[in-house]
Amino acid sequence: MFTLQETVDALPATHDIPASDIRLESGSTSAEARVSGLIEIAAAINSTLNFKTLLKILAQKTAQVCGVDRCSIFLNRGGSLAPAMSQFASGLPHPDLWAAFKALGPYRLEEVRAFAQTLEQRQPILVKDPLATGLVPRHWVDTFGLRSVLVFPLLRQDRVVGTLHLDNCLDATPITEAQARLAGAIADQLALAIDNAHLVEERQSRLEMTETLLEVGRTIGSSLELGEVARRIAREAARAIGADSTGIFLKTEDERLFQPFAGYHVPKSFLQSIQGERLPVVEFRQLQRLLNEQSRSVWSDDVPNDPNFSHELFRRLGMRSILLTRLHTRGQSVGVLSCMWQTGRPRFTPEKVRLIEGIADQAALAIVNARLYEKAEELAVSRERIRVAAGLHDALSQTLFSVVLKLDWCLHHASRARGLRAKLKEIKRDAAFIMLQLRTLIYQISPKHGAGHHAERLRKLVENFKEFGSLPLEFTERGDLGRLGQAQGDALVNVLQEALANVVKHARATRVAMRVDVSGEAVLFEVVDDGIGMPPPGPGEDAGHLGLRLIADRVAAVGGRVEFHRNVPSGLRVQGAIPGL
Repeated sequence: MFTLQETVDALPATHDIPASDIRLESGSTSAEARVSGLIEIAAAINSTLNFKTLLKILAQKTAQVCGVDRCSIFLNRGGSLAPAMSQFASGLPHPDLWAAFKALGPYRLEEVRAFAQTLEQRQPILVKDPLATGLVPRHWVDTFGLRSVLVFPLLRQDRVVGTLHLDNCLDATPITEAQARLAGAIADQLALAIDNAHLVEERQSRLEMTETLLEVGRTIGSSLELGEVARRIAREAARAIGADSTGIFLKTEDERLFQPFAGYHVPKSFLQSIQGERLPVVEFRQLQRLLNEQSRSVWSDDVPNDPNFSHELFRRLGMRSILLTRLHTRGQSVGVLSCMWQTGRPRFTPEKVRLIEGIADQAALAIVNARLYEKAEELAVSRERIRVAAGLHDALSQTLFSVVLKLDWCLHHASRARGLRAKLKEIKRDAAFIMLQLRTLIYQISPKHGAGHHAERLRKLVENFKEFGSLPLEFTERGDLGRLGQAQGDALVNVLQEALANVVKHARATRVAMRVDVSGEAVLFEVVDDGIGMPPPGPGEDAGHLGLRLIADRVAAVGGRVEFHRNVPSGLRVQGAIPGL
């Protein structure tokens, strides 16, 4: 077993340390404490402690051994120096100072003169008066109460590992040359230990990231439904990096608009305000430039004051921090994955950014595959629609047309039987109406094409009514129906079809007029007949009232309004408006 003196003799000979600097009397508490600290440093270096715990022990024990108030360690992160650990020799916690320390940097070398000098000269820098020399930032002196500072380079085979900082802050005692030499003996060993531990941590981090990505891939790859895929991506991304909420904005096929598509734990107020919104890509030029030129990701821990996030959308989000990552695969820009923190200010480490970019890679591919699957399903449905429409046209439609012709023959030869002739006319009217509905159904289930689809459907409805209906129809159309969205256009055509059907079946009218007017931000419609007017209320499900309820329900479903009035001198007037232009 080593004696106290043998332990001191076993110190690394990397730096020339006079024995008088550390050889104290055997009974000296100071000597025993220092040597005990050296033993603990050696034990920590050779241990399998996790990286953070190792840094904590090394910082505290180095401060104790060197006889200074505090020891801090900055590590090299992509060419910048980031705060990693700071401990008082006493080991007592100081939460406010620790929070302030962690909020520092990362710093480029030219931002802190002490960094630049110690690493360029490969020599320690002793700053006896931090306030006067300007070698350390003024706000460090004010925040941490620095009285004297010693900065050492941490090097491994001429490679920068980081810097070691020793300082006195509890009193004005200067750091001595003897303390500097003692710290130098420890610094090389710390650099080796920190570098090795960091490499182990990095390998472990990469292993964990690979496992996370595999799990994410299994989760989002178990569905091909686009909406479900996007929701799973948002959820897994938030869980992977500890975000408060996440959102996915997909680009439209022409890449001109962003569409809010899915989210995880998105505030309800924001979700309600953005539903159905389309955001022009050109409004995000600055972010697009950063994402395309600098990296795949861009972030901020001060969104309200960051000019890169000045768009009104980010103000509405009300988030403190945000990380945006491009969704890009196979040369195609799919959209953006947004990870958000409401009040927190997370550190966007390279490991965290690499993880979210790995998730984004899988997400983009999954979204593209889901879209392809969706198109394949639409194509299959389209083919089935064509087959069914052809079957209806070739079989049922032709049969009904034959029935109408035969009824015409019967009417021609039944001129003397009045009762029979009236009944045959009624049957012919019903058959013609069935043909009208069938033609409309065939057109509806046929594949839809182009922005003018709803206008074409409406004109086809009018043509069929005039061909097979028993009433003259006066039709007026003004404006461009191509401006209607899919849901609004479908509702308009279905409402007008139901209104005409009610006239034929219940109104006992001799004529009907229909008007459609695209005006402002809505489309106005009106159907007027000269029949018996509003059907009287009765028990059960009265057919006339049911038809009017269907009209009202369809209009309300798209946010429109409809009214039913008695026409003067007779008949019914159906008029309303559908928004959404």
